[in-house]
Amino acid sequence: MMEFLGALMGMSFRSGILLDVSLSRFVWKQIAGIELTKADLRCVDELFVNGIEDVVEKSKSLSDEEFQLQVGSIYNMNVLLSSGEMAYLVDNGGSIPLTKELA
Repeated sequence: MMEFLGALMGMSFRSGILLDVSLSRFVWKQIAGIELTKADLRCVDELFVNGIEDVVEKSKSLSDEEFQLQVGSIYNMNVLLSSGEMAYLVDNGGSIPLTKELA
């Protein structure tokens, strides 16, 4: 996607035709090479960020056993993409439960 956007912007610059594009700061920061923040991700997917914050908080406040029961039984080392495709964060991530050490 970034390559296509770059080609489109380059064509716009070379032809002198203004390209009215409204992109989120999440995209602009990636184009500019600026590090993304949690706030940038929140603009794109607030539910995902809330879920991550919940897991991090539980990893700090729960014992290993409680964490495994409340979090590890729900989350694995994978993530569902907006396309509906499952992406594994590590090899065979679908069968690896999330632990406090990995959180």
